[in-house]
Amino acid sequence: MPKNKIWELLSKKLSGEASVPELKELEDVLKDSPELHYPMQTVADLWHQNEVNSEDTNSAYLKHCNRMKELGVDFEYAETNQELLNAGYNSNSGNRRRKYLITLVSLVLVSIGYYAYSHFSPSADNIIAKNLADKSEVSTKNGSKKTKLVLPDGTQVWLNAGSNLSYSKDYGNSLREVVFSGEAYFDVVKNPSHPFVIHTAKIDIRVLGTAFNVKSYPGEQHTETSLIRGSIEVTMKDRPAEKIILKPNEKLVIANEEEIAVARPVNNKIIPLSQPTRQEPIVAISHLTYQPKDSTVIETSWMDGKLIFRSELFPELATRMERWFGVNIHFTVDDFKSKKFTGIFENETIEQALIALQLTAPFKFSINKKEVYISK
Repeated sequence: MPKNKIWELLSKKLSGEASVPELKELEDVLKDSPELHYPMQTVADLWHQNEVNSEDTNSAYLKHCNRMKELGVDFEYAETNQELLNAGYNSNSGNRRRKYLITLVSLVLVSIGYYAYSHFSPSADNIIAKNLADKSEVSTKNGSKKTKLVLPDGTQVWLNAGSNLSYSKDYGNSLREVVFSGEAYFDVVKNPSHPFVIHTAKIDIRVLGTAFNVKSYPGEQHTETSLIRGSIEVTMKDRPAEKIILKPNEKLVIANEEEIAVARPVNNKIIPLSQPTRQEPIVAISHLTYQPKDSTVIETSWMDGKLIFRSELFPELATRMERWFGVNIHFTVDDFKSKKFTGIFENETIEQALIALQLTAPFKFSINKKEVYISK
């Protein structure tokens, strides 16, 4: 579908002028093109946060077009939207049509801006969107924090670093199912006739409409889900007959069977924190934990741009820091396996974070680009 048509459908939806067939057409586009989630969400956010300024839209649009041409970005619909803008100013059909056309051009301007950002900004390398034959897939690399996308039904998902979410082409036809690994915050649109189901390696989560956090990184000791509002039904893969219902302010933690959650390379050898000792996962339900100073929910603190850790073993913290800062951390000795840390990282660089940790434990470190080495 031509991009001009896509932005026209989106602008109609935002202005409340889209027909039912047009809304369905836009939904189908999102199913087939996951890479459009990001620019469309940017456009929607702008619509809700800012009023359109009709006086300088024309000059701003032309200036932006010229800048994109200088960057070598090819967008064949620029002249078409200039004609739409002129039509908006000269139309005798009233303010509604003029506002609609000006808004359309403003939305296209944002989309072009996103195109330039996604193709020329280094941080865009942290986001990977794939449109495969049978499914759509979105992944985030280490160092990418709080990446937002909107699923075809309007469900909002924020992905933490090192996460992967995929869904089939028939998403929403009967069930709304996604396959997920990593960490994410879901705000699910309520639809009783089409339940929303998340499949992770250890658990399946079934909801109607709610907001919750899921943490299920491969190789870690625990799978967690924390409920903010609504209710969710959790089924463990190893115990399919048992179902757990969570209430708001509750957290479910399941110990993974492997029990070698964090394994760090030490002198070219993999040293696990512990050896497998159980035949089935251990389940615990507790309340969410809060930071005393500002009442931040620790389980979702990454959504506030905070990496909070409390009495956390160094190897486990190192794994989280790798995702947070987009680096690889190597231990040259095994002396720090039992050392624990408590603290908060927000705007620190990896160097500043390690210097802060040195106040608790005597260690040295060296940094070579994205490689970090911890030694005595």
